Amino acid sequence: MPDNTARKQAYFFACLAAITTIGGAVGSYEYRELKEAYRAEQVRSSALAARLQEAMAARDSEQDEDQATDSSGETAVAAIKKTLAIRNNNPLNVKSIQGRPWFGQIAVDKHGHAVFDTPEHGIRAGANVLLNYYTRHNLDTLDGILSRFCTGNREEYAAFLSKRLGIRTNEKFDVLARLPELLQAMARFESGQEWPRELFTGYSLVATAYRKGQR
Repeated sequence: MPDNTARKQAYFFACLAAITTIGGAVGSYEYRELKEAYRAEQVRSSALAARLQEAMAARDSEQDEDQATDSSGETAVAAIKKTLAIRNNNPLNVKSIQGRPWFGQIAVDKHGHAVFDTPEHGIRAGANVLLNYYTRHNLDTLDGILSRFCTGNREEYAAFLSKRLGIRTNEKFDVLARLPELLQAMARFESGQEWPRELFTGYSLVATAYRKGQR
């Protein structure tokens, strides 16, 4: 059993490595140049992030966003959640982790959501969250996933995903095999808009990499 767990964890990290190859110009010379430029920008990112947060806080005040929102959709004002997800380039409304910024994260909004430089990086963070749920916590039902992902509005969320994916909320399913459509469905619920399918299709590579490690 310990060997199986170690192997599972090893291929979990292999899956995460696979994610870094997805989207845009990933793997190309252009991507490597952009990655190096991004690392250089991190030197001065703290000041930039502070300025962005101040600007966002001011804008939030102007728009009377006085209700805290998170990935749970606890607020009754769906438009606020939609605005946050789109504005933050964070389609799944992933929360920021103190001291461990996500790849591509440039700031944190006043509700604790990560702010990304591109939607691709926001989706990548969401994929990391779901992979962690599946490989480390064995969550393979919609109810199980949402029990960790959100703190409110779970019934509506689960019903939406159930209809979208065609599975019961308590039905076990292959999360990795359906990761692209699960991500896209969650992004639709969280942001209130459809995102281009090509932003998600590459995540089928994760399932392939993981299964090879299980043989």
